[in-house]
Amino acid sequence: MNWLDKQIKTISDAVKAWLYPENKSLQKAIQKTVEEGLFSSEDIEFQLSVLRENIQNEEIETWATRSGLSDLQNARGKNVLCLHAGNLPLVGFQTALGVLLTGANYFGKLSRKDPYLLASFLVELRKAGLNQSIVHDTNLQAFQNLNAEQVVFAGSESSVPNVKNQINKLHAGQPDVHYLIRTAKFSIAYINDWNKEAKKALVEAMLRYGGKGCRSVGIIVSPIPLEQLKEELKTEIHAFWNRNPLHQKPGQGLKYQYAYNQSVERNQLWLKDFLIQETEELPDTDFSTHWVQGDEATLRKLRMNFAGLVQSVYTMGGEIDGLKTEPLTQAQKPPLFWEPDGVDVIES
Repeated sequence: MNWLDKQIKTISDAVKAWLYPENKSLQKAIQKTVEEGLFSSEDIEFQLSVLRENIQNEEIETWATRSGLSDLQNARGKNVLCLHAGNLPLVGFQTALGVLLTGANYFGKLSRKDPYLLASFLVELRKAGLNQSIVHDTNLQAFQNLNAEQVVFAGSESSVPNVKNQINKLHAGQPDVHYLIRTAKFSIAYINDWNKEAKKALVEAMLRYGGKGCRSVGIIVSPIPLEQLKEELKTEIHAFWNRNPLHQKPGQGLKYQYAYNQSVERNQLWLKDFLIQETEELPDTDFSTHWVQGDEATLRKLRMNFAGLVQSVYTMGGEIDGLKTEPLTQAQKPPLFWEPDGVDVIES
């Protein structure tokens, strides 16, 4: 068996063992995460169910093939430092998996907002006997003098200069270290046929994980005015909350936005814990989504205006000239080989 086949089999077997529902280490990580109020059990189980489906569909093998990974094209012997975000449960899983598949030595700075789930996965990988380093910590100081060849960072664009400064001071990266920085904030959905499947998919894409992921829908573009769909959306949103109780409540900022909209007579759908408002402004308020009445030309304009802040554009299956799109039904169920910010971590 060549190196790549062995690497894929070893990692695939370890991922399956980790995802096994009765894995005590994973169950303990879930319990601690829920008990400390970091994420809801519903969101964690949803994420794990997506990963189980990914693995069942042999997406690890597909990813390795798509990215050109081989016995000759790999990153064996290189040190890669990953600074993971913590806005969603296991948000760093894909990056960690991709780095490990390449054969690189993985060094992961885990978020204090998600310190247990990804750690349980990394412990399982260490037990698998891979011929590469797998180190994790929640403190960046732990990687002092690492001199990594590459740093993968996911977070806000405003924090990038500070992160680079810290890495330089700690010598955590080489002087000419290569950065893969991911800072996209939200996704856009375009829907022109408001059938039952579209409404359900949209609400899932807006509300899952509290709408805090870069794949979460921050802007909806539709030829249909918001006013016409308020009651249907309200019903669908409450049905989602019945299945997935709110883990966190919005702050006063959402109420202030609602009051402001009233004062300027901006059309909106107010649900106390969520707000949909008609505006083309940048969506930067948690627990809210912007509605823009328009056609495909409007969609293209918004995509261009917000540029690198947009992660994905979703539709219910129809292609749109000049735009790369993804199915709305996969907004919160991406394949393992999806490319955050348009970059494949294995290729990088």
